Amino acid sequence: MSGAPARMPRPAPDLKLLTALYVLEASAWLAVVASYGSGARALLALSPGPTGIVLLVACLAALAAAVIIVRSYRARARGAARRFGLTVALNLVPMLLLLAIGEATIRLMSEPTPRGLVFAKTVLLPHNWRDVAARNEAVLARLAAEGSHLAPDGLLGWVLGPDRRSADGLYMSSVEGIRSARKGDAAATRLSRQRVALVGDSFTFGLDVSYEDSWGHRLERQLGPDVQVLNFGVEAYGVDQAYLRYLRDVRPWRPQVVILGLIDHDLRRSMAVYFFLSFPGWDYPFAKPRFAADRGDLRLLNAPLPSPEAIAVTPSIGELPFVEYDPGYRAEEWIRRPLDRSYLHRFAVSKYRDLVVASGPVEAQMLELNREIVRAFVRQTRAEGSLPIVAYFPSDRNFRALARDRRWQSVGQTMLDGSGVPFVDMTPCLTPLSPAERFPADGRNHFAPAANAAIAACLRDSVRGLLSRAPGPAAPASRP
Repeated sequence: MSGAPARMPRPAPDLKLLTALYVLEASAWLAVVASYGSGARALLALSPGPTGIVLLVACLAALAAAVIIVRSYRARARGAARRFGLTVALNLVPMLLLLAIGEATIRLMSEPTPRGLVFAKTVLLPHNWRDVAARNEAVLARLAAEGSHLAPDGLLGWVLGPDRRSADGLYMSSVEGIRSARKGDAAATRLSRQRVALVGDSFTFGLDVSYEDSWGHRLERQLGPDVQVLNFGVEAYGVDQAYLRYLRDVRPWRPQVVILGLIDHDLRRSMAVYFFLSFPGWDYPFAKPRFAADRGDLRLLNAPLPSPEAIAVTPSIGELPFVEYDPGYRAEEWIRRPLDRSYLHRFAVSKYRDLVVASGPVEAQMLELNREIVRAFVRQTRAEGSLPIVAYFPSDRNFRALARDRRWQSVGQTMLDGSGVPFVDMTPCLTPLSPAERFPADGRNHFAPAANAAIAACLRDSVRGLLSRAPGPAAPASRP
């Protein structure tokens, strides 16, 4: 009696081969991700840094997996063809499905931001210069339509424009471009026996508070009617811009005392050339000055600066003047490649870059550059017959860090400690205040009115002492 032919048993997958296939694919993709932007050079150099180590491990794993795959392929001629095919299918189907789901998820859930598309808090490379330029143009158009207290400047990047009022009416400037109580005041017409000038960033300017609540105005009231305090602070300035502001705009006033105020973040701003690269999301479509420190000498690299309009119409980011000095610029992150059509690949590349590439400037270089700028400020003010004060302002982050560790020191304090320049640390002055008295409860990062009052009170005696030693009365008032 004849029966139905016996079915051949279904082959079991080769787990060793399946593992090798996954290892080969993962290693190949990891090598592509790690060598993003450097191409074959990274593969050949195998530098001792994170990228070189990852590439070496990926190559060794891929080589081991390839040996297993080749042996399994040759074995199929001895009756293992079905098992080999099944194993390959079990590798390809889940892999393709996983890639498709990942691609669709990132495409659907990535969000546009000022920095570009973002998925899972990661900005997707490569960046698109036309998107950045279009955003800068939109910011310029909005500032022109709404009215801004800021104006472009060929040396400083931006300044407080003369005779201005901000869109919200909170900030006003004199005809000289100094913060004032009323739009169009003329500071030069006021007769004062002595003058104190302030230079610095938004903490010096008094951002988020009225002129009457700013520490500069409060200090003037405490010093008495014979002393005029001129607030040359400008929001978002680095230490370098504050120094240049002193050299050009403050010196003609011949103040007896000049106060330079700074925060930690000002040090990083001194390293930047374009804010929209180093600090994406900040609405400053301007270039800014950049110094280089060479054996104690400061050299200004990029004056005059390109106008915001010229920046917006520059064909490619690589054509921006001195862009290579900006720590936020990496040329390879602006080049589009064939694999960048995949959002999944872009996410993998971007996530890896976030892990192995330093996001900020080299700290030693940053500290040394800012030390040289502060030293130059002190030398120049003394040479002009003025007496300098360097004031360090703590941010909300400082107090949170000090709450965890009382020995913690900020980057700004570290820089000033190593500069050899005497400075006044405002941290003890603000410590007795409650958090809400230091910084507004609505999340704004600048000093609240109570903190401005505390700073003025802390500086009052130091300024009075210097004024008592000042060489003489203020020079005749005139518009610089």
